[in-house]
Amino acid sequence: MSRIKRQSAILALAEERLHGMMAISTKLDLGGGCTTATMQAKINEVRDLLKAYHLILTQADDLSNKFEDAEKELAKLSKKVLKGVAVQFDEDSSEYEMVGGVRTSERKRSRRSSAQAATV
Repeated sequence: MSRIKRQSAILALAEERLHGMMAISTKLDLGGGCTTATMQAKINEVRDLLKAYHLILTQADDLSNKFEDAEKELAKLSKKVLKGVAVQFDEDSSEYEMVGGVRTSERKRSRRSSAQAATV
């Protein structure tokens, strides 16, 4: 499942304000560092950071998918190992237990009496 990409309402608002500033004058200087050039530079910085952020999310999605696929393959291989040991040594062998299986002689069986089953 892909990660949700961010949208920046602040970036959109700043772009609208920049367009308004440029409609007044392309070199508008409001003092205190509020110029069309500084506004444009900061907008470009935020836009570039947002693009980089989205790129990293896309790469993380790809890596996550690769990890999940590799994990599934490993689970299949692990299951094959258990089955292979069961075929070669039997499900009640200590070798089967060594690879993580539960020996058939050690499996717990639920004990239900017919009277309990009838009342439930």
